[in-house]
Amino acid sequence: MKQERLIHIDILRILACFSVLVLHSAAQYWYGLPVTDKNWLIINSYDAVARFGVPVFVMISGALFLDTNRQIDTKKLYLHNILRMVVIYFVWSAVYGLFDCRVYDWSALKPADFLLEIYTGRYHLWYLPMTVGLYMLIPVWKKWLEHADEKDVQYFLLLFLVFKIIRNTVMVLKPMEWLKFLWGAFEFGDMLDYPGYFIFGYYIAHYNIAARWRRWIYVAGILGAGANVILGNYKALNTGLPNGEIYDSFSMFTFLTVTALFVFGVEKVSKWKVPLRIRAVIKEISMATLGIYLIHLLWMEILQSQGIDSMMVTPIIGVPLCALICFVLSFFCAAILRRIPVIGKFIC
Repeated sequence: MKQERLIHIDILRILACFSVLVLHSAAQYWYGLPVTDKNWLIINSYDAVARFGVPVFVMISGALFLDTNRQIDTKKLYLHNILRMVVIYFVWSAVYGLFDCRVYDWSALKPADFLLEIYTGRYHLWYLPMTVGLYMLIPVWKKWLEHADEKDVQYFLLLFLVFKIIRNTVMVLKPMEWLKFLWGAFEFGDMLDYPGYFIFGYYIAHYNIAARWRRWIYVAGILGAGANVILGNYKALNTGLPNGEIYDSFSMFTFLTVTALFVFGVEKVSKWKVPLRIRAVIKEISMATLGIYLIHLLWMEILQSQGIDSMMVTPIIGVPLCALICFVLSFFCAAILRRIPVIGKFIC
């Protein structure tokens, strides 16, 4: 019964992970092509649709860690979850640092150069310290949720919706000076960005979404993905420059898509009857998603140097094909690395 209940978590995790690879596959030529090129419009469309990955990852964590049936020991949280993320961050910063050093003359490379490469890391590693910050707040949120009723949680999510999602969307669509001044008076900083998605994941998993709302949520999710594509391409063509602000993690249109996917996972996918053998495969891939996320850029850059990338064929096929190849290669690497005794869990 527990496996059936968690099938949606595994499938959402895999889908979110693959969407990140699609995004990074699409990004290979995002800055290199003129925005008027039809190939650029294709890769930008993939980029716009695939933006749901990180918010869904965060919502999964919120649904699992804030579950009222799960007891959280602060000491164990720091020694297990937080320490693991910190170690993984430095391990992979070092790996990518070494990988980047291949372009240098090793005889002229100073220790400070290598340390700088480690410190700089790779752009996708930002997810790890962000996750550490969320984990540090879990004991506070757990205490709050023990005493909060549904309306209290809805109030927090309303603040998230108005002062993060709507605010960001309006500022991108219509950034008039008076509006900038007005919204600037309501700056909540980082309090209402990924913590908002973290609590939102808990809310959808903990409180049933009424059936009469689900159909509208699914329609809104599809429309949101379409709006990301249309507006993302329109703004780029209008300015002559690549611009992804309209479809970032906190745009209204991405938010609608994220909400629809998560509600569908909780309300529909969780009820799927999956044969045990297929369930075992899904579980294995799900367990490897962190490793896939960490490793995939290595494969993407290695393959691109050999001419295997999102433009090896028409990008309509090339973007998802490149993502799929890197996903499979990264999965096998992650499956092996995480099985290394003792240190495997501190690698991926």
